Amino acid sequence: MYRILIVDDEKDERNVIRFLLKKFDFELEIIEAANGKEAFEELVRSPADILLTDVQMPFVNGIELATKVRERYDDIEIIFFSGHDDFNFVKKALTLRADNYILKPVKPEEFNQTMTEVMRNIRKRKEEQEKREVNQLFIKQHILYRLLNQTPIDILKNEYPFLNFDFLNDYNRMILVHSDTAFLDSLFEEENEYFYEVIKRATLDSKYDVINLNPFQIVLLFKDNLRRPFTYKEAAMQIQQKIQETYGINCVLSVSNHMKNPVQIAQTYNELEGYLKDRFFYSDVFIYPIDTPLTDSKEYKEDEYLLEEIERALQQGDTVELEQKISLIIQKYDKRTNTAQGYLRFLFARLLQLFFQTMPEYSKDSMNRYIELIYSYKHFSDIKQTLLEVQRKVIKGLEEEKNSPKHVIEIVKQYIIENIEKDLGLDMLAEKVYLTPGYLSDKFKQDTGVGINKYIKQVRMNKAEELLSNTNMKVNTISKVIGYKNDSYFIRIFREHLGVSPQKYREMKRR
Repeated sequence: MYRILIVDDEKDERNVIRFLLKKFDFELEIIEAANGKEAFEELVRSPADILLTDVQMPFVNGIELATKVRERYDDIEIIFFSGHDDFNFVKKALTLRADNYILKPVKPEEFNQTMTEVMRNIRKRKEEQEKREVNQLFIKQHILYRLLNQTPIDILKNEYPFLNFDFLNDYNRMILVHSDTAFLDSLFEEENEYFYEVIKRATLDSKYDVINLNPFQIVLLFKDNLRRPFTYKEAAMQIQQKIQETYGINCVLSVSNHMKNPVQIAQTYNELEGYLKDRFFYSDVFIYPIDTPLTDSKEYKEDEYLLEEIERALQQGDTVELEQKISLIIQKYDKRTNTAQGYLRFLFARLLQLFFQTMPEYSKDSMNRYIELIYSYKHFSDIKQTLLEVQRKVIKGLEEEKNSPKHVIEIVKQYIIENIEKDLGLDMLAEKVYLTPGYLSDKFKQDTGVGINKYIKQVRMNKAEELLSNTNMKVNTISKVIGYKNDSYFIRIFREHLGVSPQKYREMKRR
C-alpha cells in the first residue's frame, strides 16, 4: 500500500482530503501533519509516496517544505493545494517538479482526476523500477555464472562498464552441491521453496545467492552472517540430509574456506570440484574436503600436482612424459616404510582411475576389479606390478591412436583452432603432420564431412561471432585476430555466412 502525507494547518481541510480519498476508493495509508516543520520530520522518520501540501503554513511553508523534500526524495509525487492561483506560484511549483496543484475549495472531480493521474505515475515508476532491479539481478547472476566458468573479471568489467562490481566483494563463502543426475537443475528451475527454506534454516538465515551452473551442479555463494556465526560444514550436512530425506537423492557438497576477494571465486570453485575427485573412493562420504591431515600435508599436495601432470600427459597422448611421471611416483614410494598404507592404496587407485579414463573399451566393472586388487595386496611390489601392467596397455593404445589417420585429423583441427590468426593453407597443414596435401585433404573430408578450407572458414566465423557478442573489440581488430588481413573481405564473408554485417550482428546480440 502506498503512503500519502497530507499537510495543512487547518484540520478541517485535512478532513476534506481524507473524505475524498475514501469517497473515490484510493487505497492509501494516510498520515497527517499540521505544518511544514512537522511534515518534514515525519518524512525523515518514514518516507511517503505522495506529499499533498498546503502552501501557506506557519514555521515552514509548502514551497519550502517541497524544496527540502525534493532534495531528499527525488521520486516523491508532490501535489499543492492552495487558495492562491497566481503565475509566480505556478512557476515555482514547476521548478520543483510538482505533479499538480489543486485550488481551494477542492472540487471533488478535479481531485479525483489529479489523484488518479498521480497513482498511475507511481505504479508506472514502481513497475519500471522493478524491471530495472530484475534486469540488474539477471546481469549479476550472469556475471557470477561466467566468473565460475573462468571468465576473467577484467573482461566482464569491460563488457559491463555501467555496472558497479562492488557487489562481488560481499561473497565470502561457497558451497558446491553436486548430483549425478539432473535433479538439481530441475529443482532450481522449479524454484522449490522448500529447498531454499532448508538452506535458510541450515545457515541461520544467512544471505546467499544460488547459481545454476549446469544440470548437475548448483553453487551457493554466501555473505558471512557475522551476528549469528555457524559452521559451514555443519550447514552442508543439514542440507545434504534434507535433500536425501525429501527427494531420495544422495548429493555431495564441497565447502570452501573464507574467500578474501572476487578474484578467488573461480579459483575456489576449481578447488571445490577438485575435492570431489575423492568421492570415487568414499562412497559413504557426502561432505568434502574430508578432514584428514593428508589434505593439508606438503606430500599430499606434491602428489596432487604429479597426478595433474599425469592426467595432462594422458590427455595429450604424451607417452614419454607419462612414463617419466609414473616412474617418478613409483620411485618415491618404493621401499618406503613410513607412508601410511591407506594413503598409498588411495594414491595408486587414483592413478588406475586416470588410466581407465583413456580406455573406453574397458567397463567400469573392470576398473573396479583392478582397484579392489590394489586394496587387497599385502606388498607394494604387487601394487607396482599391476600399475605397470595397466600402464603398458594404456601406452600401447595411445601409440596406436597417434598413428591412426583420425588422430592426425584431430591434430590438424586443434592446430587450426589454436592458430586461427595465421595464414592457414592445405600445404602448410599437411607439412605439419608429414602427409601429402592430397591425402590430408581426402582424409579430412572423409572424417569431418567438410573440406579443410570450409572448416577453417567455419572456425573463423564462430570466433568472430564470439568476439562480437562478448567483447567491445573493433571489427577491424576482430578481422585480424581471426586471420583476415583485409577488413572488407572479412565483412563480405561474414555477411555471406550470417546474412548481416558484423556491426549489425553485434547490435542484434545486445538488444
